[in-house]
Amino acid sequence: MTTHVRLLPAIHTTVSLAALAIATPAFAQDAPADDNSGGAIREIVVTAQKRSESVQSIPIAVTALDEKAMESATIDDIRDIAGRVPSLVVDSVGAGPSAAAISIRGISFEDIEKSFDPAVGVVVDGVFIGTNTGQLLDSFDIERLEVLRGPQGTLFGRNTIGGVINVIRTKPTQDFGVRGQFAYSNFDTKRGRLVVNTGSLGGIIALKAFGYYDKTDGYYFNVTQNRRQGKYETLTGGVTALITPSDAITAQITYQHSRERGETVSSALSETSREVLCAAPGVPGFSPLAECNRWTLPDHGLYTTFSAIDTPVRNDADSITGNVDIKLSDRLTLSSVTGYIKNKESVTQDFDGSSANFFETKRDQRYHQFSQEIRLLADLDPVNLLVGGYYFNSNYKLDQSTNFGTVLGGGSTAVLRQYVDHTAKSYAAFADAQIRLTDAFKISLGARYTDDKKEIFNNFGRIGALVGLTLPSFDGKSCVAATGTFSPAPGVVLPVYTAANNCSGSDSFGKFTWRANAEYTIEPGKLVYASFSRGFRSGGFNGRAASPTSLGPYQPETVDAYEVGLKADWLDRTLRTNLAFYYTKYNNKQEEVVQPAPPGSSSPQETVVQNASSADIKGFEAEIIAQMSNAFSFNASFSYTDAQYNSFFNDIVGLTTGSAADGIPDDVSTLTLRRAPKIQWSAGLNYTKDVGSGRIDASTLLRYQSRYVTCITPNKPVVPGAVTNDNRCFTEDRENLSAEIGYTHFLGEGREVSLSLFGRNLTNHKGLSSTLPVAGLFTFGAAIQPRTYGVELGFRF
Repeated sequence: MTTHVRLLPAIHTTVSLAALAIATPAFAQDAPADDNSGGAIREIVVTAQKRSESVQSIPIAVTALDEKAMESATIDDIRDIAGRVPSLVVDSVGAGPSAAAISIRGISFEDIEKSFDPAVGVVVDGVFIGTNTGQLLDSFDIERLEVLRGPQGTLFGRNTIGGVINVIRTKPTQDFGVRGQFAYSNFDTKRGRLVVNTGSLGGIIALKAFGYYDKTDGYYFNVTQNRRQGKYETLTGGVTALITPSDAITAQITYQHSRERGETVSSALSETSREVLCAAPGVPGFSPLAECNRWTLPDHGLYTTFSAIDTPVRNDADSITGNVDIKLSDRLTLSSVTGYIKNKESVTQDFDGSSANFFETKRDQRYHQFSQEIRLLADLDPVNLLVGGYYFNSNYKLDQSTNFGTVLGGGSTAVLRQYVDHTAKSYAAFADAQIRLTDAFKISLGARYTDDKKEIFNNFGRIGALVGLTLPSFDGKSCVAATGTFSPAPGVVLPVYTAANNCSGSDSFGKFTWRANAEYTIEPGKLVYASFSRGFRSGGFNGRAASPTSLGPYQPETVDAYEVGLKADWLDRTLRTNLAFYYTKYNNKQEEVVQPAPPGSSSPQETVVQNASSADIKGFEAEIIAQMSNAFSFNASFSYTDAQYNSFFNDIVGLTTGSAADGIPDDVSTLTLRRAPKIQWSAGLNYTKDVGSGRIDASTLLRYQSRYVTCITPNKPVVPGAVTNDNRCFTEDRENLSAEIGYTHFLGEGREVSLSLFGRNLTNHKGLSSTLPVAGLFTFGAAIQPRTYGVELGFRF
């Protein structure tokens, strides 16, 4: 398939440039540190290579935002950095608490099923988050955020084949201090942030307490219930202790608790010619038929919903993070990173998004993970050597009930009960050496071996056509098998289950990954580099399996990435140009595919996860920062991504090409990869000026993303030899303008109060965040946040 990409229309370009010209000047990633900095771009020290280094001195593509940059950039959570960071896409996933769909350089993942591993790692204070639940992190009280592009398998391990978002929270200060923010914006959104530092206590310990609160009524409107939908309330609190018993030992320990209460939202995107849902009965006064075909509306009908039931979300999460650094000598440092996360969540979702009682789920699950990393850093000039070991253990238990409603239930309510118990363990050893051959030339070599072990138990309860059916309780010791079928609607065949045998599996996945790069310093502040890195995403089991054959296992997928780049500061560090060219080989890619079901099954086909495809991704990235004066700075970013499948076999066993039971040919390699926009760019200005006893700060940023797809479901009817993605899964070209203007009044002795006005998505672009067609039954989606604006009061004492 030839990928058709709409370039930015001339009229949109005119609007964009006009908005940039008249809007309040914008954000720059690096602004002057102080008035006496001479106008130079502020230097940011990062830990992208598990060492403290200047962001401009490391031979990898990384964008770093420090605390000052994020405070002035109208950033609420990590969704707001998408577009301003090259090749990064971040969408929310409505089916999980604070869940994110993150893509870097066309490599993405969005599934909330915890048996599947993320492709982009989110790391907080050195601790890898093992699922995409909880990844939409708040930006307040973050010291630094680093976005590493490309596989990071050597230093960060498995499941980082797209890259890493490395988050470092602020440390307790040595002086007493209080700072906070209170904001109000449209959709009746209230927000509060508070951080209290005790200062040094006895010269050994310093404490920091923090708390965040958010509440919103949501930006959807439910016609059936005649109310705004998408309400959400989040409360987070915790404490950090910084312990320094001696100059050689530093320990930082953080405990955090988060409480989420809200509701899920599913926008109905079904179509009469494609989905069974449109013929279902609705609640009195409403008809799913009238709720279909809305995706053709200007905003895809995404913001008007029809669910007739409540869809509550409850999530309680606790985490403990410990970082200990021991300086054994001037050349040796021992580091330990310990992390523990647990959460208990309950999510109800009306997936079909209509007024019909058709397909509703309730997912109750408990998850916990523990990780431990030990590193030894040896500075043995001219060799800087890092060696370490890593251990990870996670478990989740899912108890899910699915209500198929009267249509799929054959005239009466039908309920399917599923229980999953999944455990993952990972062991790894790694080494990374930086070798300085001359003052200007350095090479780096790194390697890691990872051994993953996974076990799953999958139990399906019984489905029945009886209202009020009592389902069996689960003790984790039995599974089910189909004993017959019934056909509730034309073309729909469902099994009837009774308790029977076990559905379980276990397997190990070992993989060796490595990297090598060379860098040459042309002159101070100008670096060229070339690198190769290999990463892998672990194999595993399908937590949604409905039969032993769909359980798995599937094998690891790998990425081989080649990159050359330039990092250069010019004009006394007032102009920065960072460029990167990359080529990525994506092998054994894990896909959801259709294959013939085993003999005796209730359906001729089933959906499985298999290593069904390979892809080539290549691109170019640029970042420009210009410090035009102490008051003005300019920043821009650009990325071009060409992502194409080399091969993708949908029906991977036993079917003749072009005659698959689902009407889709075996070879679907003409599909487009998810969340891989061809073009992304951003441009902005930042202004800061002392005025009397205060300071004026103003910023604006315009971001653009060309259209991309949010699902890889083939469109129907299929054109032989040119299978395309479902047309409902394409976003539109997006322009997003954010701006903020504020005044800070200095009260003396480091005390200050501030007042600011802010706006996000001021262009009010409305469109898709995610879409998923489901087996000809229904299609649902979610929307991006429309225009938001508000006022914020801040203080620091």
